[in-house]
Amino acid sequence: MTQQLYDYNATRGEGLIEILSSLLRERVTKQVFLVRGKHSFVSCGAQEVLHKVQDLTGVHFIDFMDFSPNPKDEEAHEGLQRVLEASPDIILAIGGGSVLDIAKLIRHYAAEQGCALPLWAIPTTSGTGAEATHFAVVYRGGKKCSIEADDILPDVVLLYPPFTYKNDAYLTACTGFDAIAQAIESYWAKGANEESRTYSLKALNLLWKQLPLLIKGSTDELRDQVSEGAYWAGRAINISKTTAPHAFSYEFTSHYGYPHGHAVALTFPFFMRLNGTAELQELLGFTAENAVQQMETYLLSIGLSVKLPGTVDVRGALQAVNLQRLANNPVPVTEEIKSDLAIYLENHKQ
Repeated sequence: MTQQLYDYNATRGEGLIEILSSLLRERVTKQVFLVRGKHSFVSCGAQEVLHKVQDLTGVHFIDFMDFSPNPKDEEAHEGLQRVLEASPDIILAIGGGSVLDIAKLIRHYAAEQGCALPLWAIPTTSGTGAEATHFAVVYRGGKKCSIEADDILPDVVLLYPPFTYKNDAYLTACTGFDAIAQAIESYWAKGANEESRTYSLKALNLLWKQLPLLIKGSTDELRDQVSEGAYWAGRAINISKTTAPHAFSYEFTSHYGYPHGHAVALTFPFFMRLNGTAELQELLGFTAENAVQQMETYLLSIGLSVKLPGTVDVRGALQAVNLQRLANNPVPVTEEIKSDLAIYLENHKQ
């Protein structure tokens, strides 16, 4: 699985327009199947960029945006039908994690139909890492599932942080912490290796100190660093995959409506104490005995509360776990540990 990356230095200013136009010309592209968000595509500036690209290249863009914030499998198949009808030259995804995931699935399903198409990705949030992974999340029958295949990995990634500059504080916190969680989980995962840990550390050096500063006062430099850090966190989990905090997050999103990054944050302090190595604690400035409180304090510093509404069925939510991601946790999650986690969450009910 290889991927061509155009990083944030190359795509500054008019660079994205020039690079994207050049890539389209190289492929003699006539039609692009554009998977995008409904409102974010306009508000982030992507629409304006593509208008300029269209003027320069004459390429026809076929929009697809008929899907939910948490995409359903049937919506991905609807996108597949549109692709088979339109016969585009490439699929281009511009958006956050949900946009990128559904584009990845459309390409995957098209490949299964014998329609091999390149997939290019331009993220507009900093955190999901979806542009750098060979798996995608989709909802089947109301349940959140992860699908994995080599052809899910985008062929080309263009990192253009200016598309993230207008993201609000809560979205920035949710996506940014998702990237931090990926980097930390990748570091301690059973599936980690030297390469993935290198990416994890690279991501944390761009994310850990920068994200709280970004929440307090956004600057272009901080946005650029967090965008790059999110990419490297994605590269890390593409090798190692995620662990228990992600495994337990699914029900909090699908049933209780928590955005993905916030859902991951709910159990993260508990697993920080359970899984955290001395090396990792030192890197983050934590101590083993205070890891839970220190992680909760960090989450509050970026505006993510770990308090739960009193109506949450904690034990029911913990039963709906992703077993594949849970098995990747460095410490086996026994029934006793699940019980301790349930007590931790119950104690955080409001």
